[in-house]
Amino acid sequence: MSAPKVEPATEGRARGIALVRAVSIVSAADRGAFAAVVCLFAVSGLGVAGLVLIGNQLLHELIAQGGAADVSGRTWWLVAAAIGVAGAVSFAGAAGAGMHRLLAERTVRYCAEVILRLAGQVPLREFDSPAFHDKLQRATRTGVQSAIPIAMAVPQLLGALVGSAGLAVGLAVVSPWLVPITLLASVPLWLAGKSNSQEMYSFSFGNTPGDRARFHIEHLTNERKSAPEVRAYRLAPYLLRRWSTLYDERIEGISALVRRFVRRSAVGSLVGSVVLGGVILLVLHFVRRGDLTLGSAATACVAVLLLANRSQQAATSLAQTMEHGLHLQDFVELRDRVEHFERAGRIRRASHPAEVEPLARLVVGDVSFSYPSAARPALDQVSFDIAAGEVIAIVGHNGSGKTTLAKLLCGLYEPTDGAVHWNDRPMSELAGDGGLSEVGVVFQDFGRYWFSAADNIAVGDIERNLDRAAIEDSAEQAGADDFLRRLPDGFDTPLGMEVEGGADLSVGQWQRVAIARVLFRNASFIVLDEPTASLDAEAEAALFETIEGLRAGRTVVLISHRFSTVRSADRILVLHDGRLVENGSHDELMALDGRYRRMYQLQSSAYVDS
Repeated sequence: MSAPKVEPATEGRARGIALVRAVSIVSAADRGAFAAVVCLFAVSGLGVAGLVLIGNQLLHELIAQGGAADVSGRTWWLVAAAIGVAGAVSFAGAAGAGMHRLLAERTVRYCAEVILRLAGQVPLREFDSPAFHDKLQRATRTGVQSAIPIAMAVPQLLGALVGSAGLAVGLAVVSPWLVPITLLASVPLWLAGKSNSQEMYSFSFGNTPGDRARFHIEHLTNERKSAPEVRAYRLAPYLLRRWSTLYDERIEGISALVRRFVRRSAVGSLVGSVVLGGVILLVLHFVRRGDLTLGSAATACVAVLLLANRSQQAATSLAQTMEHGLHLQDFVELRDRVEHFERAGRIRRASHPAEVEPLARLVVGDVSFSYPSAARPALDQVSFDIAAGEVIAIVGHNGSGKTTLAKLLCGLYEPTDGAVHWNDRPMSELAGDGGLSEVGVVFQDFGRYWFSAADNIAVGDIERNLDRAAIEDSAEQAGADDFLRRLPDGFDTPLGMEVEGGADLSVGQWQRVAIARVLFRNASFIVLDEPTASLDAEAEAALFETIEGLRAGRTVVLISHRFSTVRSADRILVLHDGRLVENGSHDELMALDGRYRRMYQLQSSAYVDS
């Protein structure tokens, strides 16, 4: 993968946009702190220029007085002014450094918050796209990890520009011709920084898949969930080798870049030093011709050196700011994209589900769905309807489309073709890509939050998270209250061994917490995706009794590969390769003597044989 090609004619415009982008993000993080830092840096820069001008006047005053014993009042005023300006510069520098750090932290927080908001609002199907994950990875890395460098570089750039402008004015008072020549000394470093930043951006863009692979290995190695398998198969050395190979490739690429950067920067510094030396020689030439006094020449030399330093700082900061600004393209695109979705009304915030009437009838009409990188559709022209109060089971081999259909029924996916109607209204209009208030779901990979046991249940309806009585009642209905009350702090115990003071739960106990979560939501339509997959026979029977209790006033869709669980459903839908091939009750499908009967007999024979 390589960075998008930029035509030379538009490169300047792209860099200008990158600069504006970086400045806008830092200012958006905290406008007050941004303004304060820029003002303090400006005071520091202008104060240095003021000291040069005051020093020039003071030097001329002392030369004019010669060896006189009495010091004129003007001299004392100049000394007092120098002391006052020096104090202001010192204060501005110290205060600016502190405010600068605060601004950096606020910028990090702003970027991290934007990424979290984006990840929570983009359509769910985007998470099935490798291209989206690459973009999200770049946005996360550049938006959050580049936040501190950007927050540091932008105010430094503006402060250096203001300081350079002040020094240029001071130097122009002595000799206007010295200003443009001195500024030329910063051009070579700017050109070198410009090339360096473009190469680093191209490298970072192209290395995104490798970075994602490396982060995945780090996740596998560090996560408690994968730690047992890593040890059981002695995978740690193998994973470390793969990780090292990926990191070595990255370092090798950066090393090649750094070698070019050093050569380019050395040439730029050498040319800049030659130009600066020429300026000093020009000052000496003016003195020999009598165009400058010794006092003015001394002032000019100091101003030239300071202006060269500040302008080179500005060139370096400008190059850094533009480099990070280029990196921020993905970050800004994702942010703007979500804002577009919000304006179009296609996305609902997860914390504010769409309010709808309880389910009376759900109609799935000729629904097809394809994942972005899939060769064939996951669902192909599926049609059926569900009436309120029904218990519907969905069965099929792995990969038949069961979980995909569950997400469509919940309104989390929009069909590629066809439509799902909730009480005669398209679910896409009701949900966008977020959850409905009347829909509750337990997925196979349900969330296991590092929250208290009570909060793990309350996430089912976070607006009611303080309703402790309802939380405990939901736990009791799900058969979870007994083991939750026995935890060290009862319902207030954090769940997860990774958390200090946290307690661990078995898979079956976690599933009951997930069931309690959906009960707490008090939705009229519930989808359970493999709710008994990890339970033993006794736990499965107990949980099935709980599921039977869900029928009161609710419509239930149950996805399971265990036919003992689904046979009592009102209707059973059989999926095969994304198509609905059979639809009926257990007795009807057994009499049909089709796919369902073969799968049922195959599974039941295994129990009989054992």
